[in-house]
Amino acid sequence: MQPRKIAIANQKGGVGKTATALGLASAVSAKGGKVLVVDADSQGNATNGLGVTVEGDMLTTYHLMNQTVEGGAANAVIATDWGGVDLIPADEELGKIESDGSNDLVFRLDVAFEGLDLSPYDVVLFDCPPSLGKVLFAVLIACDGVVAVTEPTIDSVHGVERLDETIRTVRKRANPRLNFDKIVLSRRRGTAEHNFRETELREVYGDLVARTIIPELATRQDAHSARTPIHQFRGGRAISLQTAYSDLFAELSLTTGGAS
Repeated sequence: MQPRKIAIANQKGGVGKTATALGLASAVSAKGGKVLVVDADSQGNATNGLGVTVEGDMLTTYHLMNQTVEGGAANAVIATDWGGVDLIPADEELGKIESDGSNDLVFRLDVAFEGLDLSPYDVVLFDCPPSLGKVLFAVLIACDGVVAVTEPTIDSVHGVERLDETIRTVRKRANPRLNFDKIVLSRRRGTAEHNFRETELREVYGDLVARTIIPELATRQDAHSARTPIHQFRGGRAISLQTAYSDLFAELSLTTGGAS
């Protein structure tokens, strides 16, 4: 059985998308599973967080979108030092794609995965760019589901609303199988603003909002800087984040095939 391909997205930056993608990858690894992370952000934060530096003739997400090659993603997958976590890396070169006027551009990423046997993986996670552009549309066309990550603030909530509209557009015109899986509250603090926005989101989206909440803890950035899976990081309040990401992985029911 083929694993689901999930986009971790929000059209606003700084809400914890990469931390969520890597936290979920860490949770899979901690359970002895396998995950493929596809870095689709020209900032390359997922690539850096996994301890990978793009160099030489290394293939990246840019190369998968720069030309149409059926099954080409297989040649871009590399192993990382995180057990059970493979990566298709990205760097700033991916930013060039937004100025590419090719008619088939947004379908190239989907074609790059066409025909591939991804069954060794439990899930494929795409770390999306924080903008509404060609790369995000390409990811949504290639994926089966979307997990929206948002900080409970007014700007981030509006980002979820715009993402919801984008998902509806892609589902209607290019990818009818695309599902809006969950909205995940990240970087949650107990402020009045955060409490209000969480209530607002749950009233509008109901059960689409995940029960699991990712707290705002400095340990998250410490683990990222150390390029260490949160489930292996020691110090601070790491156990709180370990529990949160493990609970989120279970709630999302992402293990539908693959290695497990």
